[in-house]
Amino acid sequence: MLRRTLRPCLATALLSGLNLAPLQMALAEDTPPRPHWALADLYPSVTAWQQTLDRTRDDIDRLTRFKGTLSQSPEALASALDAIGRIEKTTARLSVYAGLDADEDLNSSKKRERAAQTTRLQARLNSVTGYVTPELAAMTPDELARWAKLPALSDYRYFLTRLAERAPHILSADTESALAAMAPVTSTENSYALLANADIPWPAITIDGVSRTLDPSGYAHWRKVDERDAREQVFDTFWATFHQYADTFGSLLDHDVTAHVTSARLHHYDSALSAALDSNDIPVAVYDQLVHSANAHLDTLQRYLRLRQRLLGVTTLHYYDIYPPLIQKAPEFTLDQARQLTMEATRPLGEHYQALLDKALHANWTSPYPSKGKRSGAYMNGAAYDVHPYVLMNFNGRFGDVSTYAHEWGHGVHSMLATEAQPWATADYSIFTAEVASTVNEMLLSDHMMATATTPENKLFYIGQALESLRATFFRQTQFAEFEREIHDVVEQGGSLSGQRLSRMYGELLHKYYGVDKGVMEIKPAYNIEWAYVPHFYYNFYVYQYATSVTAARALADRLASGDPAARADYLTLLKRGGADSGYQLIRDAGVDLAEPAPYEALMRYMNGLIDQANTLLDQHPELLERS
Repeated sequence: MLRRTLRPCLATALLSGLNLAPLQMALAEDTPPRPHWALADLYPSVTAWQQTLDRTRDDIDRLTRFKGTLSQSPEALASALDAIGRIEKTTARLSVYAGLDADEDLNSSKKRERAAQTTRLQARLNSVTGYVTPELAAMTPDELARWAKLPALSDYRYFLTRLAERAPHILSADTESALAAMAPVTSTENSYALLANADIPWPAITIDGVSRTLDPSGYAHWRKVDERDAREQVFDTFWATFHQYADTFGSLLDHDVTAHVTSARLHHYDSALSAALDSNDIPVAVYDQLVHSANAHLDTLQRYLRLRQRLLGVTTLHYYDIYPPLIQKAPEFTLDQARQLTMEATRPLGEHYQALLDKALHANWTSPYPSKGKRSGAYMNGAAYDVHPYVLMNFNGRFGDVSTYAHEWGHGVHSMLATEAQPWATADYSIFTAEVASTVNEMLLSDHMMATATTPENKLFYIGQALESLRATFFRQTQFAEFEREIHDVVEQGGSLSGQRLSRMYGELLHKYYGVDKGVMEIKPAYNIEWAYVPHFYYNFYVYQYATSVTAARALADRLASGDPAARADYLTLLKRGGADSGYQLIRDAGVDLAEPAPYEALMRYMNGLIDQANTLLDQHPELLERS
């Protein structure tokens, strides 16, 4: 209730190709024993965890005693919020223990059930404390704003200030309760996930003489294969399968978008976009500036595509050519090297940051390697306020794994700094700032690798990695954001979304971004169904934050690289402030205003500079154009 809820792991999923199976297991089979998390730092045993869970159930039920008392006095409100916060903190710790334990062995029904218990516990807490927001919203905004300035409520200043600002959009307690109860009925996100992940009979194709199943995971892997005919077959087969379900996917998305629009209208917003952004205190001007800046610089994206065409050695670039690596020979790394490189790259962040990072990297806080039954992907979980963050990895020695390691521990140290400086109520931070902290680490690592590359081939490899990351994180996510805004506009204007209409709208954006009409790329009409592959369109204006994050991260990394002590202090202050203010305002206070053109212009200068470097290397070393 007092803290934000983040979607864990999503950044890694987005940057690694939109894996649609978030609970997919790592592929390793029989593996030797691997290091495990120090879960005893949370609870010494499962018995201790269960005893705490049982006590917390009773504690949650006792929170009803505060109902009807919140507006009596500032002291009464502080007492209630403190009590709720203590239970929230314990519930989060219980969830971290059960979730981490389950993710290391998804085959264990006992572990899955413990994780499910904490989900039910959190739902119970939300239900019992559902009176808080409507009760406070019944106060006048002026009174709420006045109370927010009192010392007794200092921990809740931002929470109460935002509540006062949002008061015109908060309905009666009964209405809000009814809408909350209807939420599972109005959302089609779960139905989409079941169809996209479980119900479709996926085809198989032959690659290298072996039959390969083209489910979403198989597609994400095999679309990068170097054999061009195989890539085309992967695309043709995979998207043809999605096309068979276009009407169903269209109906699901139409239903979900309609729910967003209806909720926004009921809450007196002028658009679904305004409602979604206001929930995180982000001005619509940020969204508008992002889309405008991306469109103003599509020539930069298309310059990169010309470079890709040159490196792949193809006469005409096709959409199925965007995923294979630009340089085939990729370096390999050990986990120790990943630790060392992460430490070296983050030196500009100063001694205290480095001390926290060094402690984290050498403690048993990371589950690093794939193992049978382990959850795939990577994430950081920093919700155990009184303990420390944990990171899940599936490290296989690729540079992408090293970058993910630096990324996730960027989240981790962000949590450590916020916990040091903030009380429970404001230590949690929004996704808007979360991905900035992690992406700054990625940027610093990328800069470090390019600066220390010892051969032209290595340097070109790291330039290629950086450029592809910018395509995927800035341009692709902004394309998604533009599509999401357009489909909500259709419904707000009284229209409906069919599979055919969605494919037409998405195809128009693909053509615009990838320069089809300019002869930069060819895209088969069958690929316009790609919108149906993206689960994030059900998340209600979410993915734009990945594009804003990479923009802010680049600007902050440039300031840090200058060596200016004030730049470092501003950045560390951003991390330490956690969720004490709007994510937009926190980043603005650190020197980057995402509602203005400047940071986007700087990002495009950086990207163009990388393209220039790559072309110069190719001019000087034509042997780099030879693909073995």
